[in-house]
Amino acid sequence: MLNRRRELVLVTALLLLAVALRAWDLSRLPPGFHDDELAYIRITETVRGGNIAVYYQVGDGHGRAAIYPIANMLVSDAVGTGLFGYRVLSLWSGLLSLAVLYRLARRLFSVPVGLVALGLMTVSLRAVLLARTATPEPFVSLITLITMWCLVAAFNVRQDVRYRTPLTMPFAMLALAFGLSGYLHYTALVVGPLGALFFAHLLFTRQPLSRRVWSAAVFVIVLTTVIALPYLLSTLRDPQSSELYVMWSERPRSVAELIDGALHAVSGVIWRGDFRVTENLPPTPLLGPVMALLLALGAIESLRRWRQPRYALLLLVLGAGLLTDLWVGVEATFTANLVALPAVYILPGIGVIVLWRALRVRQADVAWQPVALLLVAALAANIVLVRERLFDDWRNDPEVAEAYHANLGNLAAYLDRTPDELPASLCAAYLNEPHTVGLSPRQILRVMMHRNDMPLRHSDCRAGLVFPNGGAPMRFIFMDVNDRLLMPPELTDWLVGSQPLVVEGLPVGTVLRVDVEQRIRDAGGYWDQFSPAYYMPSAIRGKLKVELPVPLEQNLTFAGYEPRVLNAKPVPGGDPVVLVTYWRVDGKLPDELGIFAHLLAYPEGGQTVPLLEPWAESNTIDVMPGELKNRDLFAQVSYLWLSDSVKPDTYALTVGAYTVSASVLDNHLNVMDPAGGSQAQGDRLLLGDIVVKSGP
Repeated sequence: MLNRRRELVLVTALLLLAVALRAWDLSRLPPGFHDDELAYIRITETVRGGNIAVYYQVGDGHGRAAIYPIANMLVSDAVGTGLFGYRVLSLWSGLLSLAVLYRLARRLFSVPVGLVALGLMTVSLRAVLLARTATPEPFVSLITLITMWCLVAAFNVRQDVRYRTPLTMPFAMLALAFGLSGYLHYTALVVGPLGALFFAHLLFTRQPLSRRVWSAAVFVIVLTTVIALPYLLSTLRDPQSSELYVMWSERPRSVAELIDGALHAVSGVIWRGDFRVTENLPPTPLLGPVMALLLALGAIESLRRWRQPRYALLLLVLGAGLLTDLWVGVEATFTANLVALPAVYILPGIGVIVLWRALRVRQADVAWQPVALLLVAALAANIVLVRERLFDDWRNDPEVAEAYHANLGNLAAYLDRTPDELPASLCAAYLNEPHTVGLSPRQILRVMMHRNDMPLRHSDCRAGLVFPNGGAPMRFIFMDVNDRLLMPPELTDWLVGSQPLVVEGLPVGTVLRVDVEQRIRDAGGYWDQFSPAYYMPSAIRGKLKVELPVPLEQNLTFAGYEPRVLNAKPVPGGDPVVLVTYWRVDGKLPDELGIFAHLLAYPEGGQTVPLLEPWAESNTIDVMPGELKNRDLFAQVSYLWLSDSVKPDTYALTVGAYTVSASVLDNHLNVMDPAGGSQAQGDRLLLGDIVVKSGP
């Protein structure tokens, strides 16, 4: 028998091991966030912005409850955001679950059962991964354990039920757990019925209960209803957004599916596990063969003693979790059996006691020795296995890298951990196109970063490029190194002679050191000499040439353009006219800034004032104006496609800037004349004429 001191040493050692497995390299393992984590983080930031609701939608068709994002918002306010900050809450949940699990198993059964349960959960790959997951899943097991503890405390359950006048606090905590379970996760919806079934079991088996327990039960029902009332009303108003709808939409469609679901639910625990890399290292089951055998012994013993409340509670928890798993989908789904985890970890401890008693019956005087050796060997083997599976196999799995957006995660880690002596200009193809959870690549990168003060400049380098600080030495970074293949030659030319920087976890060529400051200065003289620009002619004034650069309103300056565009000989329906323009930032820019390039027709009769209706146009911007700083320079590639209806003629090529919409002339930024007292000289610049030839 263990004395109190040895027990404390063993518990402390196991908890320290649990901390090491769960907290080691927490910001880099997993290497990023998977889609479900990103969805909850987006909701967390929505809550931070003041938008509080019961359910949220992020565009992937799944409703998500609010209690976890609210809690994560409060924690991330204190510890920060990023790959570490958003995971801290789950880490705390995993460690608290260990403590509650041990106390529960120790109270209901014995110290050895508690130690076995604690050791098993400590080295369980599933429990370790849950503690590293920024979703509400770790809290399902925690709220199940808290509910079990409240039931035990409320009805004074130990190795039997002892008569005691009901205390208010355990029942109040029980009502709180029941009421909040619906706001957490769809699997937690069984927690309330589980408590009701346990109470029914106490009545059926005629346990010694006080008559006041009925008034306590009414108190629990009323308080639970009050807490759950917003959930109930929101579910009635919009059932498809609720957690309850998941149970309905994922129900078995036939008896065959129900049977297959039951088989897979059991096999997931003892045979092959969940095949999703975000939940498991396939095909690893929840338990290894030794612990699965002990689980079976514990389950059989619990069935034999089902009339005893402590065993009945484990059977109810195990059954609730497996029932949810067999109900939701056909394959084993670790997301669905979260409620069963406390029983899965405690039952092998009961199996150990059964094995020890069997050896004692056979007059083995030192029966504890082979059992202890078996447990120590199993624990050591599991420590080695979980270390290898977590830090080697799972970390290096290509499917894990893809599911967790590892490229962005490694990039976020690099930006967080390196000094910002060199400004960073990032290329992201499809810059503003949302992901499945409504976040664009640049937003996902920001979510993964802990630093919020780093001045990043983003561009869609298929048509845009940012040169911070006028092209001074900078880091040019591809969010995906393959995006370089999508860049037009007009932009890749600026990367010639760049120096690749080696970054851990990123392909060579992802981060480049670029210094084009002198080239941009030389280009400024070239543009001024060989890239003609004119104020737009009017009825009372002809073409008036302007010296580059030319200032516009709201801190934007037209620096120049590639003059080769004037030599283009486009044909209707053929290749586009490609215009590359360069713009300098002189201060804060409008967030909804855009760049337009228009081909305008001249009126008949030889007039020189173009008509404002464009025959070909490009209205876009491929950088983020709100991120740009004073002295930054950016390039914009505009593609003007000529439809078949464009007739051969001479057209005026014009360029300018706008806010919100290019079709509203009042939104165009005026071109200023610095030599004329900063007088406005129209809303665009004329670059020259484009001659459209007849097509074949």
